[in-house]
Amino acid sequence: MPILYKFVTAVLALTGCISLLLTGELNPLMTMSGLAILPGYYRFLKGGPHASKWAIGTLSLLTLLVFFADSLLISGEVFLAVAHLTIAFQAIKSFDLKEPWDHLQVYFMSLLQLIIASDLTSSLTFGVVFVVFMVLLVTAMVLSHFLKEGALGRISIRKPVFLIAFLTLFVTVLIFVLVPRTAHKFFGKSHAKGIKTTGFSEKVDFGSYGEVKLDPTVVMRVEMDKDVRSLYWRGLALDYFDGNSWRSTKDAKYRVDRSGDEFLVGQCDKGRTVEQRIYLEPIDSDIIFGLPKICTVRSEEFSLLSDYGEGIYMRGKSSRRVKYSIYSVVGEGYGGTRDQRYLRLPRRGVERIKAFAAGITRGTTSDEQRAVMIEQYLKNNYAYSLETSRPPEGVSPVEDFLFNTKKGYCEYYATAMVLMLRSLDIPSRVVTGYYGGEKNQYGGYIIVRQSDAHSWVEALINGSWERFDPTPEVPVLRPSSVALFIDSIKLNWSRYVVGFSSADQRGIMRGLSMPFRLKRLPGYAAPDVRMFLYGAASIALLCLLIYLFFHMMRIRKYGFITENYLAFRRVMRKKGIRMKHSMTAGEVKQMALPLGMSDDLEEFLRIYEEHRFGQRELSPEDRDRYVRLLKKIKKGA
Repeated sequence: MPILYKFVTAVLALTGCISLLLTGELNPLMTMSGLAILPGYYRFLKGGPHASKWAIGTLSLLTLLVFFADSLLISGEVFLAVAHLTIAFQAIKSFDLKEPWDHLQVYFMSLLQLIIASDLTSSLTFGVVFVVFMVLLVTAMVLSHFLKEGALGRISIRKPVFLIAFLTLFVTVLIFVLVPRTAHKFFGKSHAKGIKTTGFSEKVDFGSYGEVKLDPTVVMRVEMDKDVRSLYWRGLALDYFDGNSWRSTKDAKYRVDRSGDEFLVGQCDKGRTVEQRIYLEPIDSDIIFGLPKICTVRSEEFSLLSDYGEGIYMRGKSSRRVKYSIYSVVGEGYGGTRDQRYLRLPRRGVERIKAFAAGITRGTTSDEQRAVMIEQYLKNNYAYSLETSRPPEGVSPVEDFLFNTKKGYCEYYATAMVLMLRSLDIPSRVVTGYYGGEKNQYGGYIIVRQSDAHSWVEALINGSWERFDPTPEVPVLRPSSVALFIDSIKLNWSRYVVGFSSADQRGIMRGLSMPFRLKRLPGYAAPDVRMFLYGAASIALLCLLIYLFFHMMRIRKYGFITENYLAFRRVMRKKGIRMKHSMTAGEVKQMALPLGMSDDLEEFLRIYEEHRFGQRELSPEDRDRYVRLLKKIKKGA
């Protein structure tokens, strides 16, 4: 068995396993069996002995038992257990490759691994692995065919590999574009897990202390039609504080009204809105984000939900990337009414906080002025720090922040301001989301990361929820140009591949049909123009496909030697010499003698017989000589 064929099989097996490992969704312990692939294929490439049937059978039975335990107890999911099983299969098979059928099993299993990986991840890395796999699979199938025909080693595989790979890619892209799109997967929910949100949370908890680590993981990318100075990506409003954590008491949700592909969240003048096209990564929350005040959400989802704190939920979003557009009136607050939920205070430490707030706002009477004074006081007199310590016994985290340490991060500032406002009888709440982001020069969009997670304050001023942010500004390190360029590639992958939708399909069809919608060209009526363009495009595409198909089939069916011999037979046929397929080279020579060129003809037929039936390797010199002889025969004939 040729070493090239062995090598391609080994790399295909590794590619399938790597596609699963790169998803990051598998149990590391359950993938340890994959390490056996390396010694298995090393032995295979070196021509070592196969494992015994007893060993293969025992390992297969053990793997099956582990699979049942994995699906029921360890992973708890049959889907992930199958992924682990495929890696174990590849490891066992690397010690048991005897027949060509064994290689086909490896190819099929690698393809299955890629299908599983496509459900576990949608990253750009998977796209690279897919292209590599496709080229390797085409190469392996071509090698397998020529090996079966006994022609491997005497022909060049570059041309058939290129043509078949090109045709495969063309058909793949065509299917990808034409398959109908829905808002959800054809095969149920995705098994990919969302990003663990270390910053944003539907609950703010002060129960842990120490240094908070910033996470540079990208949460979303945003394209906007207008520039906005302050980018507050609103998520969820929290109204209840028990002294250690914030949560929302608005458990009830209502279905947002829908009109076409737009969800009507609130009333506003569409001409004043800012459009945000948001590509949100899978995070462990169903909340979606946008600049307030959100008026409309455009999405292909079946439904959206909202709570009574203006939070918007997209059910089932946490395990997948989603694309949606939001239309907001920036700078305008949500309407609200006075509610006791926004005035409740914890039982401990309230009197001291109330006296502190009254002292800061002494001499002012309007709620807005008092809110601004508290905001500026916290921003100017306290330090931003990601490292916090446990407060003394009997002291709440907020008291410790206000009167002792005087340093903390955004949750401390927002909590302190809300408690101070509530102590002054001003309804207020904590809002969580993201703030800011970095502008990517390579795509003109905004990158929002986990490290941009933020909390701020909304206070009810004159019947409207107005935003206040008491947290001091903090300098942020920005990534290099190379990192931004790579991120722009990731956005395009997410936008045009992962997020390819029915709207994109309609856009492509409109673009392709644009020439056929020409109303008139000078001297031609519209129907004439359209019929001509339709006909020309259809004929050109049909001719290209027919040429590629038959050319590929001819190369797959016949090797270099046979293909040129068939060309020689066609030359003879044109000259009236009818040759049967059963004729030997000697009989062909006798029939062609009247045409002359007996020496060239004899040498041409000798090279054909030696390499077609004599298993002799075709050297570059013989190859060139064979082609030159055929050309001379054509000219002489």
